[in-house]
Amino acid sequence: MALAGWSGEAVPAPETPGWATTPHAVERLSAAEERDPAVAEIARRFNPAMALPDADGPWPVPVGYTWGGGADLQERAVDRDGNVVRTGVARASAELDRSPWDALPAHDANGNRIEYWIDGPGDDRMQDGLSDWRRSWRATAAKAPTQYAHAFWLNRARGELVIQYWFFYPFNEWINHHEGDWEHVNVVLKGPAQLGHASDYRAVGYEYYFHGYRLDTERPVRAAGDHPMVFVGGHGHALWWSGSASGGSYPWPASYPGAGGGFGPFAVADDTRRPARVLAAERFDVVMLPEPERLDARAHPELSWLRLPFFAGQPRISRNPPLVDRFGGGKPPRQPARRSDWNAIGARPLWSGTPTVEKSEPTLARVGEDPDGVSAVHP
Repeated sequence: MALAGWSGEAVPAPETPGWATTPHAVERLSAAEERDPAVAEIARRFNPAMALPDADGPWPVPVGYTWGGGADLQERAVDRDGNVVRTGVARASAELDRSPWDALPAHDANGNRIEYWIDGPGDDRMQDGLSDWRRSWRATAAKAPTQYAHAFWLNRARGELVIQYWFFYPFNEWINHHEGDWEHVNVVLKGPAQLGHASDYRAVGYEYYFHGYRLDTERPVRAAGDHPMVFVGGHGHALWWSGSASGGSYPWPASYPGAGGGFGPFAVADDTRRPARVLAAERFDVVMLPEPERLDARAHPELSWLRLPFFAGQPRISRNPPLVDRFGGGKPPRQPARRSDWNAIGARPLWSGTPTVEKSEPTLARVGEDPDGVSAVHP
């Protein structure tokens, strides 16, 4: 795989890209623009390749992975104090791909808000050194590499268009464990003020999001053509807890001290220096996400979650460090359209640390194709 923008010896110096400091005029695409095939072509041209910390995955998959094993859509009614007052089955698993479920109610008859969730395959209980999540992952054939894409105007008058690439990981096995992880990057494009052809645009900046932070850059590692590389968060440890896959998105193969938060002995670094597998950009299905109210759920019932307060994972985990669950670290995050990151850049603080890399670390210049179409890094 041809790569650009990476010498294998140093990461680019910190920078403040011009698009990040100029005034913004964020605007949603019009309904006609969202229907235009051009936006999907643009998203396909710039979608990222991904370097994974574990050859076994997980890699981003469709949300339908969560109900592919037969799990039903659950609902819970939550009162004003945050107490769950009622639970039940909202839709049977077999119906979720067949008919729309986007019109499920947001409140019950007593005014309690309703949240929807699915308990995906497996959990974090260990057996013979392997979590039930990973055993379920290995046993599942339906896990096509998938990226969800959503576009909005950063500044239409200047022709600045943003493509958000959202990655759904069915589980997170890092310092904290949780199910249903959502991560994303933003690619900032420059082109015509009206939606044009993919060839009319060039990338002028990138935002990589991880944990509670982001990194802005104009110089990520790039794979073939206009595809940036996402180095997926890898190994980390805090005291006697450790993890192998955080899901965070990074621009370079490096160690990122403190990227996982904390302080002193509790500060957690994320390390992407030893990727074990690379998925080329063209291996991904790129699924466009419209504005939620424009979703045609009859045509795409599998995307009905986009219009709901939906959580793609079980609410509690069994093997987290003390206090992690108390502060929400074991819960699945909300789906993208219900987050402040949706239609936004600069949605989290800039990470103020300095990435570090060892000159002897392997780069991604030596990769080969596996029979399943996923590239593996060779030492």
